[in-house]
Amino acid sequence: MGISADQPERNLAWTKRLNLPFRLLSDVGPPGRVSRFYGAWDDLWGLSRRATFIIDRLGRVRWAEAGRSAIDTGRALDALRELAATK
Repeated sequence: MGISADQPERNLAWTKRLNLPFRLLSDVGPPGRVSRFYGAWDDLWGLSRRATFIIDRLGRVRWAEAGRSAIDTGRALDALRELAATK
């Protein structure tokens, strides 16, 4: 899933426009609550920074990447493959 500080209707529009195979959840109440928890909230701009996290079933962050490149799914998929191979 993806999480964004945008309103639900905007996330739905992005999901459709980009034909995303997953849902975008809205981190709006209170704004940035989940983003703050994972250290991805930018207080200066009042928005979530781009970040990708792989979180296991126990809620542990197993891989993370922040910044512009975080929207490249290739590295996240490679990390998932590596994690799956270690089990």
